[in-house]
Amino acid sequence: MIDRTQAIKTAEELVANRFPTCELALLAGSVARNEHMKTSDLDIIVFDNQVSSSFRESRYQDGWPVEWFVHSTTSFRVIFEADQQSASPTMQRMMVDGLVLVNHTHDFYEQLKAESELVLQKGPDPWSSQTQKEKRYFLTDTLEDLIGEHRKRELFFIVNHLMEQLGEFVLRMNGHWIGQSKWLYRCLYAYDSHFAVSFYQAFEYFYQTDRKEKVIGLTQHVLDEAGGPLFDGFSLGKNN
Repeated sequence: MIDRTQAIKTAEELVANRFPTCELALLAGSVARNEHMKTSDLDIIVFDNQVSSSFRESRYQDGWPVEWFVHSTTSFRVIFEADQQSASPTMQRMMVDGLVLVNHTHDFYEQLKAESELVLQKGPDPWSSQTQKEKRYFLTDTLEDLIGEHRKRELFFIVNHLMEQLGEFVLRMNGHWIGQSKWLYRCLYAYDSHFAVSFYQAFEYFYQTDRKEKVIGLTQHVLDEAGGPLFDGFSLGKNN
């Protein structure tokens, strides 16, 4: 297990050596949240007005895998807004959860943290009615593939795709942020812990038994709550 105290000290030293004049630096990610594992890296977000544009960089430094997220106090805004528009607010989460390593910004840090908290509380902009129809249609299409397929190898890929589709659909239709990989489950759990457990159990049952009825039932229930499966009459790109 990673020594959290040592990880924080290392992050401070790395920032001091690489960005000695930075305005602000935070240690984010699993170490900041005290959820780290032996494979966790150091996610360090830096605001330095000597850089001309934002960038991300991965390095091994002092025996640690380090992810650098580097911005100026103006360039960050492009990524901040892009994360918000994508409904996957990575930067906002970093600002809220991060541990301060350096702060010479006066009010900038407090204002950006407060803005990030407001963004996270508000949730993403709702899907348009057209986007809702498209997502419903493609979720229905994947469900039909699952119902009709019996070849195990193909089923695994269908189910994997469906897991991502279904998770995104549930979260966005209910006004919640999404995430990728492990963050998808975390977002589902934050939305509704009981649903998240049911979601996990349905897919776990498939992976353990090769039986798909629980995944099918869960997906059908979600679609029914959203107006039912959508196929007949759906069109995309057609000129009226």
